[in-house]
Amino acid sequence: MARTNLPLTNLVANGGLTDPAGTTADQANGMNVAIPTTAIPSGPHLDKLMLRVANTAGSAKNVIVRAGASPLAFRAGIGDLTVQVPATTGVKWVGPFDISRFAQSDGSLNLDFESGFTGTITAFIAPGSV
Repeated sequence: MARTNLPLTNLVANGGLTDPAGTTADQANGMNVAIPTTAIPSGPHLDKLMLRVANTAGSAKNVIVRAGASPLAFRAGIGDLTVQVPATTGVKWVGPFDISRFAQSDGSLNLDFESGFTGTITAFIAPGSV
């Protein structure tokens, strides 16, 4: 199963941002947040990533942040992070994320959704992260 890319919304230092509509959550395939970096040394910056998850389903549903892969995620054994998002117009902010627990081998983040989840998700990254 190919995960759907969740694009990043860059926060602006000393500036403002119009609240984006978000990306429709892909409950069937899950989603992946790629974290490009120009840092030296190169590495993931999940610790500067925040997710805004909006649930439009008629009942509370879970978003699942998947444990990462070695060697980056040497604490992946702690397991996934499951966050319940309230029903109908519920919104939860999730993150920032521990690189040593959630980074995939390419530095990205994988997300899954409970069956029946509908809504949007937006990935915000802090300035200086990419």
